[in-house]
Amino acid sequence: MGMNLNEAEHPGHVTGLHPQETSVSPPGATLAHAAGWSQFESSAAAGTLARLEPANDAFSFWKLPEQWREPLAQLSGLSEPMARHLLLEEYLEKDGRRPPAGLYSCYYRVKRLVPEGLRHWLNALVVRSRRQREFPRWPCESALLEFWRQWLHDALARLGASTGWHIGFWPGGRRCAIVLTHDVESPLGLKRVAEMAALEESYGFRSAWNVPLGQYPIDWSLVARLKARGFEFGAHGLRHDGALFRDLRRFASLAPELEKLARCHGLRGFRAPSTLRRADWITMMNFEFDSSFADTDPYEPQPGGSCSLFPFHLGATVELPYTLAQDHTLLHILRREPLAPWLTKARWIASLGGMILSLTHPDYVGAGRYLAQYEELLRHLAAIDSAWRALPSEVARWWRQRAAMRLVLEDGRPQILGAGAESAAARPLAEEPLAR
Repeated sequence: MGMNLNEAEHPGHVTGLHPQETSVSPPGATLAHAAGWSQFESSAAAGTLARLEPANDAFSFWKLPEQWREPLAQLSGLSEPMARHLLLEEYLEKDGRRPPAGLYSCYYRVKRLVPEGLRHWLNALVVRSRRQREFPRWPCESALLEFWRQWLHDALARLGASTGWHIGFWPGGRRCAIVLTHDVESPLGLKRVAEMAALEESYGFRSAWNVPLGQYPIDWSLVARLKARGFEFGAHGLRHDGALFRDLRRFASLAPELEKLARCHGLRGFRAPSTLRRADWITMMNFEFDSSFADTDPYEPQPGGSCSLFPFHLGATVELPYTLAQDHTLLHILRREPLAPWLTKARWIASLGGMILSLTHPDYVGAGRYLAQYEELLRHLAAIDSAWRALPSEVARWWRQRAAMRLVLEDGRPQILGAGAESAAARPLAEEPLAR
């Protein structure tokens, strides 16, 4: 089944990128129109917008030579509010950056009483009836990619350089990253974990499994066995009830309980149930990494997206956005077979050197023909040349190390300094697809 990204299903029509295109230039609205860049120049220059810690500015994204830092300081400073605007979904109204109230709050109170098939039908009905947005586009949104590339071209022009060096995005100069993650929503899903894990092993992958720590009994002996084989587990909140980020009183009560259980079982990563999120509250929790944001996802209860195909910093936490469409979205909202959309998006991400991060549920694709389609996805991912097959914790550790590294030029030759430098590679910018 083919997938034309210009005709991707959406509540209303949304323009996307053709799957055969390798350029990150989208048709339609310009970056300035889509993301509102012009409003930031004066406020950034006046220092009225807070700096992201650690930095998500363009200089830090590319990790350019230290000799270039001072000449590019002003240009780099101007890039920070643009990054914040997209990464932290500030293009949305304030209410859009928090879990929805009203109907969804009522839904979560009665969710356990509603049969699964009816739940999916109601979710699809609500998604298709709500107000349509033109930005970010689905399934491919390139606004931030366009910005990173244009900023680099402007930086080189300011320096009078045609090319240069940077610290490669992935260890060992790998072409892209592949990260497999799962949310295990029910006892049925937990029963299917072992078979899916064995299938992933047969293709040379290990994955991460996020479990709700207060929703159903967890077989911790199964968790221990899979950990011993190289898999990892993360916290998927306490329960799928939308309560964690609903209000500050609940958060103050539930977050310590969640963190205590996560520490007890050695879980270092977090993904919010139903990806209901508040960026500033996520930074208040004690997790090494989070994966509650998408690059673009208009179909979740809290629609939006970071527009990023790469990790980014969310305070002291590393954010790992999921970048392939969820199986739940394709199967239950759009009622589409998942394989073709997965493969099309994965090829696009790989062509740009980004992070292919999948989010599937063994509850939905852990058996039957959908498990066969997941295996076909694994087969195609395994064939991607020079890809880094990594766990979320490994990507988070790498991105944190890379942020602290320094690239210096010695007689024109690049040298990387800092912890983990032996794993890093200095790459010519001319060889980066995103830079072209």
